[in-house]
Amino acid sequence: MLRFHKYAFIACILSAGLFFSFTAAAQEFPKGWVFPLELGQGSVTTFHNSPDLYLGSLTFIPQYTLIKSRLRIGAAVAGAYTNKRVYGLAGPHLALMLTDKPKVLSSTVLNIQLTAEHLWGTKEQRLAGGGLTAEVGQLATFSIKALRDYQLNTWWLQAAIGVNLFMKKPSENPFDSVP
Repeated sequence: MLRFHKYAFIACILSAGLFFSFTAAAQEFPKGWVFPLELGQGSVTTFHNSPDLYLGSLTFIPQYTLIKSRLRIGAAVAGAYTNKRVYGLAGPHLALMLTDKPKVLSSTVLNIQLTAEHLWGTKEQRLAGGGLTAEVGQLATFSIKALRDYQLNTWWLQAAIGVNLFMKKPSENPFDSVP
């Protein structure tokens, strides 16, 4: 009798493990759209003796997954405050997933992305550069960026924290993610 309970318990654990591996397998960079909104701050500098200017920005970056689990493409639209003025910026954005570790119950906790941007501004700014972004649980983003303004000969350095807007509602059917 005790032996039967032991095997029944092991069978229940294995069944639960299979069930949770299908339901908890939140795939990073799934097909479809994401809409991160980032609040950033940093500085605009020339790396000379002149004082650096404060930089504050609010950036909306809608992105579409072009290659599942690897590549997103989108557009960045931003408002930036620097030099006592508010500027508008817009341009293409590219995100390449580098890693998606650590895994917990077959689901990743975060992913690290290499990002690239080219932005045009309302006051002759021409920014090109990129950085690293950590996306935590498809909910929040943390990023650092370095953009070179090749028109005005300055560097825009910033760190940002963001949130993914318009989250998709999880499916009620736990077997939707089964291949």
